[in-house]
Amino acid sequence: MKKILYLFAAFTICLTTLVACGSDDETPPVMLDEDEESPSAPANLEATLNTETTVTLMWDAATDNVGVTAYAVFQDGVKVQENIAGTTATVANLSAETSYNFYVVALDAAGNQSDPSASIDTMTAITFRTNLSEMGVFASVTEDLVPAAGVQLYEINSTLFTDYAQKQRLIRVPEGTSMEFNNSNLLPLYPDNTLIAKTFYYNIDDRDPTLGRQIIETRIFLKVAGEWKVGDYIWNAAQTEATFTENGSQKPISYIDIDGTTQNVDYIIPSKQDCFTCHNNNGATFPIGMKLRSMNFIPSYIGQNQLDYFTSLGILEGVSSGSISVLPDWTDETTYSLDERARAYMDVNCAHCHQPGGSVPSGFDLDFRYETAFDDTGIYPNRGEIGARFESTLPTYRMPQLGRTVVHNEALTMLLEYIDAL
Repeated sequence: MKKILYLFAAFTICLTTLVACGSDDETPPVMLDEDEESPSAPANLEATLNTETTVTLMWDAATDNVGVTAYAVFQDGVKVQENIAGTTATVANLSAETSYNFYVVALDAAGNQSDPSASIDTMTAITFRTNLSEMGVFASVTEDLVPAAGVQLYEINSTLFTDYAQKQRLIRVPEGTSMEFNNSNLLPLYPDNTLIAKTFYYNIDDRDPTLGRQIIETRIFLKVAGEWKVGDYIWNAAQTEATFTENGSQKPISYIDIDGTTQNVDYIIPSKQDCFTCHNNNGATFPIGMKLRSMNFIPSYIGQNQLDYFTSLGILEGVSSGSISVLPDWTDETTYSLDERARAYMDVNCAHCHQPGGSVPSGFDLDFRYETAFDDTGIYPNRGEIGARFESTLPTYRMPQLGRTVVHNEALTMLLEYIDAL
């Protein structure tokens, strides 16, 4: 009888504990100790730096993540990195201008995995494509120049002269982001993946713009990983496509001006280095025209102040039109004095080079920024040469040297009157 009881007890123990009662091929399951817990999920996951092919992630360990030995990164639900010792990781071999979803998990020495962190969606940086049609600037690449969805037209109230060319200005910020006020009347802070485009063209006949256009180029600025990159797209003769280039060239243009006179221009398309010459200060590249004070007016395409309009669209934050100064329109003789108009013209056309940190060689002690006190500009002692350079078309002497080959006659008349009055 005792033998039977011993056998029954052994059988009962085997069933209840499941320890080594099967065949030698069976592996007993791993059981967590009642006091053992999985790691807590990582917190505050963010993408800190995106390039065209990489995303750098950073996160925080939860305060109770005792025992965590590593992390793993998941991209679109698939583990792409593991055994990460720190709290940063760079995911490579991605496609440009593509959205990805990421989350991170923590692991301990026993292989226990935390719940996922909150996931984030982020986009790799935009890059220059071969054709303008691939850049998402226009709804279609035609002479109509209709902006694509999410691309916003803008204007500035005093414009850069480029051999009487017409210009269309566009900006696109990534969805869900905005430009931010920089405690300055100058450039706002732009989010990464911002695209700024400026298209240069001539009307076939300025007296009747409906007759069509001759589009020459679309210059594009891209903000990638905190830095601006420049590229240019040259339009074909059929006005159906434009092709990326970094090389400068010259293109003969003929058009009829507002007085009915045929004008011929050897239009200069800038090289990449030419772009850097003007769009540069202390070695950093940046846009020129889109300063807040240059946009603080009511343009022709809307019936309200442009800064307030951009704020209403959600693409500009932290600024109102009443808190920003206005750069005068140099053509507006009714509202502004001769001094204001001349200084505004020199600011837009010359100050990007003629200011501290600009591209002008040392020895040219001129500062044409509108905000600079007159006595600090160097205008008066150099007034004769300023006038002569504005009148000249010699490539090595004219001012500005880049961006024009003919004299801006209307502006020259105004500037000479200003200089004579000093």
